Amino acid sequence: MNTTAASRWRALELYRSLYLRRAVDGSALTIPTLIPETDQNQPVSGQTHNSIPSLYQGAGARGVSSLSAKLLLALYPPSQPFFRLAINKGAIEAFVQENGGDVQNIMSTMDVALSDMERQVLQKLDRLQARPAMFEAVKHLIVGGNALLYIGEDSIRMYSLRSFCVDRDPEGNVTEVVVREQVAHQYLPPGTAGKEGKEEGEQDDREDVYTHVTIDPQQDRVEWYQEYDGKRIKGSAGFSRLATNPWIVLRLHRIAGESYGRGLVEECIGDLQSLEALSKAIVQGALISAKALFLVNPNGTTRADVLARAENGAIVAGNAADVEALQVQKQNDFATALQTMQLLERRLQFTFLTNEAVQRDAERVTAEEIRLMAEQLEQGLGGVYSVLSAELQLPLIRRVMFMMERSGELPPIPNGLVDPQITTGVEAIGRGNDKQRLTMFLQTIAASIGPEQFLQYINPSELIRRFAASDGIDIAGLVKTEEEIQAEQSQAQQVALAQQLAQGAIQSGAATAPPPNEGAQPAGAAGQPAGEPAGINA
Repeated sequence: MNTTAASRWRALELYRSLYLRRAVDGSALTIPTLIPETDQNQPVSGQTHNSIPSLYQGAGARGVSSLSAKLLLALYPPSQPFFRLAINKGAIEAFVQENGGDVQNIMSTMDVALSDMERQVLQKLDRLQARPAMFEAVKHLIVGGNALLYIGEDSIRMYSLRSFCVDRDPEGNVTEVVVREQVAHQYLPPGTAGKEGKEEGEQDDREDVYTHVTIDPQQDRVEWYQEYDGKRIKGSAGFSRLATNPWIVLRLHRIAGESYGRGLVEECIGDLQSLEALSKAIVQGALISAKALFLVNPNGTTRADVLARAENGAIVAGNAADVEALQVQKQNDFATALQTMQLLERRLQFTFLTNEAVQRDAERVTAEEIRLMAEQLEQGLGGVYSVLSAELQLPLIRRVMFMMERSGELPPIPNGLVDPQITTGVEAIGRGNDKQRLTMFLQTIAASIGPEQFLQYINPSELIRRFAASDGIDIAGLVKTEEEIQAEQSQAQQVALAQQLAQGAIQSGAATAPPPNEGAQPAGAAGQPAGEPAGINA
């Protein structure tokens, strides 16, 4: 019996419900439109649109947007590539041993070619609109913990947790993905069962189209097809290798034994719920306090109807003691609630790494203090960078390079010769820490023993190499080696020695030579005037 994609969806949907419920609750407290309670393409019967909850606080939305932007800048920086194509030196040396040649020249030539290929890959990512898709995916990861990317030939699509189910093996490898989409009949392929049977007025009705993806890590094969009304759609099947899989399943935090990830909002959902409740109480209490009501003594001489009809500035008969304004008198209670709100907002600012959490509340805050606190907060995302580097950045680069090789935009690259390496995220944090510690060490030593003695104990060549390594710079062919420096020093000494010998020879010759006027006639001799050559005077 053949298993349909719809039946697999129903089987996997039950296990997904727990994670979807938490994602919906987190979205309701941060960005309600991100993962709503119901699918926006299927309005509830009797309603013209699905209701979206209105929040009394915006700390959650600001935090998600701010952290999403920071993660996107760290994973996909606009000013530099987030990866580099590294050469396998062992493969190059083996090639040189078989075919001959210079390893250094071959690697230098390949570095130039690979640098050009990196720029081409980045341009391809821009044409695929990878940045908007990644930004949307990062927001879903922060709120719901899960997202799905499909790397197509013309664009990159993002699916929220409501649109897909996933199954993983005990080692955490994805083995099955089922995607459900609501597609109008006019967008179904021609000849699809049920498309021709619809009348023209019913063409806007949306139907479920399933995409079933199966992954076999042992066979290194990924297969997928689309299904509508229990039957496969013609021409929708496809396959690929595991390294070039176009379906990239993302998760923010790995949980051992679970097929889905957990989001950051889930970790602080208690603070968000408390802040929402207190914000609602404060706002409603402020509305009650803002309402102006006057109480009139029923046994007094002042008449309530006269006061109600009186215009502003009018003079009426009455006694001021009979009238009193109604006051809530809950200032102390509101102050307690407000202090708790501020505490919760402060904790959420640290969770979402907002700028307010970096700078403490003081008159004088140094730039070094802000920098150190910002680095400490960024280092807290080390686990997030590790997961996204392995499950987002590397698969994305491999898939894009495969598509470019297939279309002829890139030359074919032999397997094992070049590997993409991520240069952002955890790698950038680690190199930044090494550089910071090295800089502080040099400053401490120079301040302790003085700059003159400091230079006697430091090896400049090794210092340059360590700074280059901390910035991830390849110094091959850029920084002179010890042999090259010694050769240049020897040559400079030989040149200096030759100059000294030549200068000594010149000085020795000048000492033994006769004076310039020795042997010449005195001025005015032989009837010639001094200073005039012979033959001038007639």
